[in-house]
Amino acid sequence: MTLYVNTVGRGPDLVLLHGWAMHGGVFDELIDALSANYRVHNIDLPGHGRSTSEFPSGGLPELTSLVLPVIPDHALVLGWSLGGLLALKLAQVKSPRALVLVNSSPRFVANTLWPHGMAPEVFAQFFARVQQNMDGTVQDFLRLQVRGDAHAAETFATLKASLLQHPASPETLQRGLALLRDADEGAAVSNIHVPTLVVAGEYDRITRPQACEQLARELPDARYVSIKRAGHAPFISHRDEFLTEVQRFLRNVSQQVIDG
Repeated sequence: MTLYVNTVGRGPDLVLLHGWAMHGGVFDELIDALSANYRVHNIDLPGHGRSTSEFPSGGLPELTSLVLPVIPDHALVLGWSLGGLLALKLAQVKSPRALVLVNSSPRFVANTLWPHGMAPEVFAQFFARVQQNMDGTVQDFLRLQVRGDAHAAETFATLKASLLQHPASPETLQRGLALLRDADEGAAVSNIHVPTLVVAGEYDRITRPQACEQLARELPDARYVSIKRAGHAPFISHRDEFLTEVQRFLRNVSQQVIDG
């Protein structure tokens, strides 16, 4: 049982972590630009894409332990949605050089400390629908990701094509949702002393921009960027703007290492 990792390019190590139901192929349009300056490790999480490892039933701690062995020391880590939550957990045990958290929150479901997450009753309905009609619910999830996006039709088509290329199993989807329901890294955020870029889509309906703003405020060393008229996948819908922000941040981090 193994994790699939596609490694390309030369330079500092840069790890890409995708979101729920997807796989590393969702980042394909970024690879050429990023691999020109970085050694990019594009990981299919357990149960996703071409990884043969099963998605764990033990939540975020077990997922972290499975992914940890393929994360290079002192890597730059870019995580989207579920991948961003995983990146926050990895940062507590792996000492990455920097984080890029895209439409991510340390807690997916709202509570009193993280009020901008998804309402618990809405999440419960979504979980039940996945069990009853997986394909239809995942399609609705993709549509929700692009709602309000300036390039909604094109972004939806790209996400759908990526999803259909390597569809995750029902068990993987249900275990992933259980992880998102239960994981809570909010208390740990203030202890993650890593340069971080927090990126939000202005019209994201999955991870609300307010949740990303709160995350950026509570991280000790973070910068917040909102991509105008973007939804949940700004690296697809607003690729050039997204790359400009990410590459500028990564260059600054590299320069700080040199100067330090």
